[in-house]
Amino acid sequence: MAVPSLPRRVGGADPAGSPVRGPRRRRFRRPGRDQRGVAAVELALVLPILLLVVFGIIDFGISFGNYESVRSGTREAARLGVVNDLTNAPACSINGTVITPPSNPTTASDATNALVCLAKDRIGLSGTETKIRISITGQAVGDDLEVCASFPVTALNGFTAPFLSGRILTSSVTMRLEQVPEFDSFSETGVAC
Repeated sequence: MAVPSLPRRVGGADPAGSPVRGPRRRRFRRPGRDQRGVAAVELALVLPILLLVVFGIIDFGISFGNYESVRSGTREAARLGVVNDLTNAPACSINGTVITPPSNPTTASDATNALVCLAKDRIGLSGTETKIRISITGQAVGDDLEVCASFPVTALNGFTAPFLSGRILTSSVTMRLEQVPEFDSFSETGVAC
């Protein structure tokens, strides 16, 4: 006759006296317990790249806006020059000197100063940093007038300074004279076009 086997007891001993182990308990770890420093390391790796992208977008957006101001202001100044509308020009800085053109210029130098001041006014950026060059091929209707403007690019922060430092925004517009010009050719010191 066979001896019936007794059920094993968990944590005790079987009838033969050998210890019986119960099912192994798995230890469950709380998530993130061993990864305490990982988030800080990831932030340290990603933050400089993220800041470069964010500040780059800001600086390049400002530079693009300045470029559009230079382009449209140069075009407006050229249009004022070809129709010889130089009245009521505001005061501006030309070669480091503040010039106030007369409201209705009568001499060639006053008319040239008025066109330069109108160009700087239409561009709308810093008048001391904006540089203007005016070039005409002749003094007759149908000759060409070229107005060229330049403005330096500046970075607002150190992240994008290596990419933007030393860059200059330029715009040049050439139109045919519709009236006999009262102004002469002129090139401001430091113009980059």
